[in-house]
Amino acid sequence: MSWLLVACVPGLLMLAALGLGRLERGLARADVTMIAVAELFEHVEFMDVRTLAREGMPEAVEYLHRREDRELAAAALGGLTAGPRHAAPSFAASFVDRGELTLPTRIHAQTRINPQFKAPRYVNRV
Repeated sequence: MSWLLVACVPGLLMLAALGLGRLERGLARADVTMIAVAELFEHVEFMDVRTLAREGMPEAVEYLHRREDRELAAAALGGLTAGPRHAAPSFAASFVDRGELTLPTRIHAQTRINPQFKAPRYVNRV
């Protein structure tokens, strides 16, 4: 009777693994739509929500991308951009003093020793 258990358990485990793989693939497709919905609602306007309600998700995302492209083109024609192209360094300062031109360094405070901890006088050989 135990031979039946030895023969069937690996087969059942393989079937369970294959079934979970198919389930994961199905969920991965759902994640893509969740990412698209999250992207849409980050930059959403009233017109985008109306497009989403009337025509569905793909058309709403396409409308959002077209609107963003128009805004970028209008900003480029005006010579203005929506924001900086790169983040300003966190160590930027007014370079009045030559000492400020060095690389940024962190200042570490000395750690205080725990007065309740008493170190053993012998070596603990584990």
